[in-house]
Amino acid sequence: MPGTFDLWTVLFSFTIASLAGFVAFESMEHTRFSPQPAVWTFVSGLTLGLGIWSMHFVGMLAWQPPFPLYYSIVPTVISVVVAILSSWLAIYLTVSDRTSSRSIVIGSFVVGAGICAMHYIGMDALRFSEPVTWSFPGVALSFVIAVFASLGAMAMLRHSGTFSVGRQVAASLVIGIAICGMHYTGMLAMMLPAGAVSVQQSHDFSGASLARVGVGNALVFMACLLVVFYRDKVRLVKSTSEAQRQALAAERTAERMGAAGRIAASIAHEINNPLEAVTNLLYLAENGTIGMQERKYLQSAQDELRRIAEITTHTLKFYRQPTGPAQTSLVELMESTLAVFQNRLEKHHITVARDWNPMTPSIYCRSGEIRQVLANLVGNAIDAMHAHGGRLSLKISPSAAGGGEILVSDTGSGISVEDQRRILEPFFTTKGAAGTGLGLSICAEIVQRHGGTMTLESSTRPGQSGTTFHIVLPAQMPADPGKA
Repeated sequence: MPGTFDLWTVLFSFTIASLAGFVAFESMEHTRFSPQPAVWTFVSGLTLGLGIWSMHFVGMLAWQPPFPLYYSIVPTVISVVVAILSSWLAIYLTVSDRTSSRSIVIGSFVVGAGICAMHYIGMDALRFSEPVTWSFPGVALSFVIAVFASLGAMAMLRHSGTFSVGRQVAASLVIGIAICGMHYTGMLAMMLPAGAVSVQQSHDFSGASLARVGVGNALVFMACLLVVFYRDKVRLVKSTSEAQRQALAAERTAERMGAAGRIAASIAHEINNPLEAVTNLLYLAENGTIGMQERKYLQSAQDELRRIAEITTHTLKFYRQPTGPAQTSLVELMESTLAVFQNRLEKHHITVARDWNPMTPSIYCRSGEIRQVLANLVGNAIDAMHAHGGRLSLKISPSAAGGGEILVSDTGSGISVEDQRRILEPFFTTKGAAGTGLGLSICAEIVQRHGGTMTLESSTRPGQSGTTFHIVLPAQMPADPGKA
């Protein structure tokens, strides 16, 4: 074919095609969360169709034959309609089932066919003084390029996970290759006889005029859409962040209420046993003479009442905590926690091994929050061993940095390696519907706020299974806990 191609105009045509692809794929992204996905599907098809059409006429402008080009109005209008309709159909097929390979392949075929149809209908808008012939292998190659490059772009967007700018940009460049690759391959497939020139008829447009009008309008349209997209996306991100924050706050409240409920159930069990004993002992004392046996009954009743008082005292410490941090004994915190869980430990035949190092210093902390951590770890250990009983090993010792270390070990079934990686994530739980997935994440947050660390080791090997939580707390919590 006569003439040459201007490289800068070719690059400009590729930029238009890629930009149209980016805006079209951004519209596809909006179909995920918009209450009107059909509208955004149409906008996506409209944008991609206009981009294909605009690229075509800029690409024709890059061709510089030794004569001016003139385009008939009817084929030109038909070409833009075909580009828009084929693009809309391809986008519709893709977004209707993003994970289906079949819909993506069909959509890629449709958009590739649409690119080709638009190109050759647009070329038919040119009237030459001599008949034009086409190289069949070149035409077939242009179709193959359009389909397979479109397939690559659609495949990049098939995933329904989180939005990725990098993946969207890559898909936009690939669709740009599909459009431009098809166009310039199709141009090379055109065989124009020697001496043929473009013929101007009435109401025809020159190539430069058509490119200026079409490309200018398409670029303005795409720029306006980008502004709308990103303003909408900013609002969406803000509203999503606020919703997540409120959901997390509600879940944390529910977790605390659930913890309070579990503690209340433990208290009910703990208090019920001594109350029954007191009732029986007082009945026996009331119906007998006051002798040695009756005195033993009354002494036992007093012991049970002291046990109730002790449980009540330890329980109140979970709620009546000081408004600020204070010097606290880790041993006292652990003993008060065990007092609340004593009945569950006995019920499930769990033995407790205490190892308190007398050299462990007091730590400056919020005692109520550390009690919450210990209660959660002890409660989880009981849950892990409740089916067959076991051994709960507790150790408190000085840390190398001058604070205190706490080890809470159980002989339960252990935690798998996969679950260990996520066990401290909010909302992740191995308890199914019985858990909220916030207990351990809140514990980790509390320990971090105190400037400490919490790690775990676990094994699921038969005969050696179990989990150990290791907490290290400094002697002084940070002045600004939020920066711990």
